[in-house]
Amino acid sequence: MSRDLKTLVIATALTPESDAVVRTGAAIARTTGAAAWLVHVCAPPAFPSEIGGADLAWTEIELRELRERLDEQARRTGLADLDGFSSSQIRLGLGVPYREILDLARRNEADVIVLGASEGGALRHALLGSTADRVIRKASCPVLVLRPEAVFPPERVVIPVDLSALSAGAVRKGIDLLSRTGGKNAAVEILFVLNPLETEGSLQFTPAQIERFAATELHRFVREATPEGIAAERIRIGYPADEILAEIGDSKADLAVLATHGLGGFERFLTGSVTAEVLRRAPCTIFVVPPSTALEDDVETRREKQAWAKGHPIPMVIF
Repeated sequence: MSRDLKTLVIATALTPESDAVVRTGAAIARTTGAAAWLVHVCAPPAFPSEIGGADLAWTEIELRELRERLDEQARRTGLADLDGFSSSQIRLGLGVPYREILDLARRNEADVIVLGASEGGALRHALLGSTADRVIRKASCPVLVLRPEAVFPPERVVIPVDLSALSAGAVRKGIDLLSRTGGKNAAVEILFVLNPLETEGSLQFTPAQIERFAATELHRFVREATPEGIAAERIRIGYPADEILAEIGDSKADLAVLATHGLGGFERFLTGSVTAEVLRRAPCTIFVVPPSTALEDDVETRREKQAWAKGHPIPMVIF
């Protein structure tokens, strides 16, 4: 049983696009009853030394204007109308954005961080912003990364897995998020990607046999990781990142759920590089689940969790 969703940290870039991020965070908080914190962080200005004390007065004026914009965004998006929400839950930081966001999440024991995929610019629809990338890499709680014009709660969800306990935990966290945020009726698909090296490199089994083995293991995995009948199963063969992205596109998914690291003999495909590529290129919202969160609820994975912490994953049999 997953713990209740009690606290959200919503990071805003104070751009027009970030209104949608704050509205989504507010909607999640309203549905779940979670306390929401809104944060914007700006980097301190760099002034030439000859300017002297003028930088302090300028900074105070700038911060005051930013705070007014932040308060207005909270009102405009409905965040300020949430029961129990107060101005003390609006934070304006001066420093390195990802560090301040993570610090606020840590101090308030956030269950989820909500942020936009980009920070503006001509390529904002295609690229993952540097702040989002660093938050994802270092967060100890799940991160909901919203694309422009995101649909949430989603109607179609793809969850890539590698059959490890870690990906099973990510599946459970993703489905739990759906159940808590109004997405109970979403069409969920569990995706397993077979690399051609796995299907064609065996001396003992034919590619067709290996695919049948994989289908059997995937069915067992889905049966153990999800409530009966809640998810469809899909196998694709090819380069993992390309196949995950292709399935997201073919299914017109609104949400993909990813674990940030893979456990297993070969660490299969849910490794940093593949996850990073999917995050950069996926057109949909991404729910990113870190290892500590994915494994926290499963008693049967304690040995694997301990092995992960020590940097020695327990091998997994892969056909």
